[in-house]
Amino acid sequence: MDRSVDRIRRELYGESISPGVAVAKALLFKQISLDALEMNSFPVDDPAMEIKRLEIAIEKSRAQLRQISSQIEKEKHETGIDLIFNVQLQLLEDETFLLELKKLARAQRMNIEHVIASQMRVLETRFSSIHDEVIRTKFLDIQDAYHRILRNLLDIEHVRTNPVQRIDEPVIFVSGRLVPSDVALLDFNKIRGIIIEEGSKVSHVAVMSKSLGIPAIINVPGAASLIRSGEPLIIDGYTGKAVLHPSGSEIASYREKREYFLSSKIRKQKKGRYCETRDGRRIKLEANIGSVKEAEMAMAYGAEGIGLLRSELFYISCGHLPSFQEEAEFYRKIIAVTKRRPITIRLLDLGADKTLPFISTFVEENPQLGNRGIRYLFNHPDLLESHLLSVLSVCRLVRIKIALPFISTLDDLNKAIYHIQNGCRKLKLNYDALSIGIMAEIPSVALSVRSFLSRTSFINIGTNDLVQYIFAASREDGCLDEYRQCNHPAMIRLIRNIVCTAAYKGKEVSVCGEIASDPNMAALLVGAGVTAFSMQPSSIPSIRRLISEHAFSDLQKLTKKAAALETESEVNQLIRESLYKV
Repeated sequence: MDRSVDRIRRELYGESISPGVAVAKALLFKQISLDALEMNSFPVDDPAMEIKRLEIAIEKSRAQLRQISSQIEKEKHETGIDLIFNVQLQLLEDETFLLELKKLARAQRMNIEHVIASQMRVLETRFSSIHDEVIRTKFLDIQDAYHRILRNLLDIEHVRTNPVQRIDEPVIFVSGRLVPSDVALLDFNKIRGIIIEEGSKVSHVAVMSKSLGIPAIINVPGAASLIRSGEPLIIDGYTGKAVLHPSGSEIASYREKREYFLSSKIRKQKKGRYCETRDGRRIKLEANIGSVKEAEMAMAYGAEGIGLLRSELFYISCGHLPSFQEEAEFYRKIIAVTKRRPITIRLLDLGADKTLPFISTFVEENPQLGNRGIRYLFNHPDLLESHLLSVLSVCRLVRIKIALPFISTLDDLNKAIYHIQNGCRKLKLNYDALSIGIMAEIPSVALSVRSFLSRTSFINIGTNDLVQYIFAASREDGCLDEYRQCNHPAMIRLIRNIVCTAAYKGKEVSVCGEIASDPNMAALLVGAGVTAFSMQPSSIPSIRRLISEHAFSDLQKLTKKAAALETESEVNQLIRESLYKV
């Protein structure tokens, strides 16, 4: 068959999860098909032989996961990512897991690939109707572990080595779906972009790609079937657009755009560390971090400070309840790395999908609407006291701002302040010298922010949770991505109202979360009056560049137009027409 007829230019659209531009040939990552495994199954006379094959494959899988964890720890600079693989390793080292598969192999008397495929089908059915984030994450870990075992059984090479090690030129990685361990095996010196047919903006893949500065788009219909390895591709991680078989002029234009973006990322001159609009309005760009390594990355990308230090990630990475001294030392290391720049420490935001195995808690029917953030701390007073003392102990060293998570009422705020004042008395600190703020991430706060301003110094808008609650769409459920509309006019109007209300009282508002890491929305929100953002470190150069190319007066007009629209798609179209000229 003449495949040249397929070599026509196509535009594919999806959702951006990591900004940037890439021009390269495609590398299609093929998934294991359960249908194919089931069609090629066969009975066996001796299940013991299949069990032996299973044991060998599991041992190989364990070794690979240990290697991945080590690689992530050394190179990826993203705390918590290695825990994903450690969870899978613990699963494969669980004797109950192996015994169950052996039992099924003896009962079914089929080849072991069929046994595993049938077990995966059972799990898919069992978990398909469950929307609890913690349980769904556990299912993905199990699914990933099963896929790894299957690849070792089938002797698929990319399970052991890099699928791009033998490729001399850069590639854009294309896949139907991608699990964390797939990503960890890639050589990111050769990966220029990632296109995924199915995925979630808050998935581990999204976290990884943004952390590493790789442009990526998800939910691209037909990507894995329309794109073949070796075909020329363009990916625009700002607009969510991919072009298959682009024209020569398009390739030249996007390559020029990519080189400009890359050069902006590696500028280290002092003049490049500050962001301002074309007409001179200063915009503060800070970083979200959870580890010392991420603090180092934030400084390398030119962050003006730490806009959100996620203290719970330190607890999770410890694997045990840290002492007062251990936690305080962690903050001192961050202060040293950031060279005494301002730091906002968010108090422990535990609960829902972030739990500590060494602290007992109760099972909830809906964790996202339950014992989270400040509520979790109120229910664990000893933890709250120890945590607060550690945070307060470093407030003398540098300008520290304390952000209170998951505040929903004034009673929450007053109760939290009471505990902070008690901590100040124990450490002989002046409470009035502290900077205390809240995360505006629950509609009850976002819609009545004026009531909270008299007792706070600043507001941090936590857009991930705010979008989740405004649109009643779980962050962890990929099936609900169409409802999590970060660029919806309602979000623009709501954030603009918070900013204007706070500005009237002279209080700063910082925007955090996915919206802050999106250059398009960051530019729009500058027009809404936002003067501070906290984002993934790798997003800082591209956002600085985009904001610096536009005048504040022009962005104000653009934001006014966007806020008057009715749908997210209309906002995205306005962005494409106004902010980008390709």
